[in-house]
Amino acid sequence: KDRWGLDARMFADKKRRLVGDCALGCAFVSYCGPFNHEFRRKLLETYFYGDCIKLGIPVTKDLNVTEFLADAGTIAEWNSQGLPKDDLSIQNGILVTQASRFPLLIDPQGQALNWLKKREANNFPVWGTTSLSNPKLKDQLPFCLEEGKPLLIEGVVNDVDPMLDPVLEKNIMKKGRSMYLVLGDKRVGYDPNFRMYLITKLSNPLFSPELSAKATVIDFSVTQKGLEDQLLSRVIQSEQASLEEQRQKLIEEVN
Repeated sequence: KDRWGLDARMFADKKRRLVGDCALGCAFVSYCGPFNHEFRRKLLETYFYGDCIKLGIPVTKDLNVTEFLADAGTIAEWNSQGLPKDDLSIQNGILVTQASRFPLLIDPQGQALNWLKKREANNFPVWGTTSLSNPKLKDQLPFCLEEGKPLLIEGVVNDVDPMLDPVLEKNIMKKGRSMYLVLGDKRVGYDPNFRMYLITKLSNPLFSPELSAKATVIDFSVTQKGLEDQLLSRVIQSEQASLEEQRQKLIEEVN
């Protein structure tokens, strides 16, 4: 009975702090993408948390946004698809999948590209990925929009083709049950399953404010701490190969 009472009080306290925790989670997804792990933590623990306290909003101190925004099963699935296991990469996985705007990934080491290729392997159109310099992009974009296929565009430098602006801005119009976008002078059907990923290999790109506002900029650059976590994971994987195989098999069966 005492334990039940304690659990009820803890649950009530957690429920009371939920509004502030949701505010921190929203702020993280909206604003923290372009920054490294250290600065993200500073933003969350100092600025966002401090604002909640000033405004009298109940909030959890030192909230772990990774655990708050993604469950263990989802993270395990991402890891099985090739996403590194360090905390920065998991945060980036959350930003890619939960942000309302299409992601623009700063990926000099190619980790995001490898993950997305495995994650979307069964959904990609026949040509796989494409690039901004591909002359067929103007045909590939309408096809993916209408069929609900993922479009992964590599080779972004500091800006994107103006043809992508209506897609990035999600200027979706609805007529009856159908949705469509206007690309140039052409009306193109829109499938809600459509996803677009923009990737740059530049480690320090200079995106225009307009592009940064249209897309969710996410820094996938590997830091020293992230590399240490990834190497530790690899060592464990090598030392306990049989356990790792069992874990992977279990994840595949569950999903």
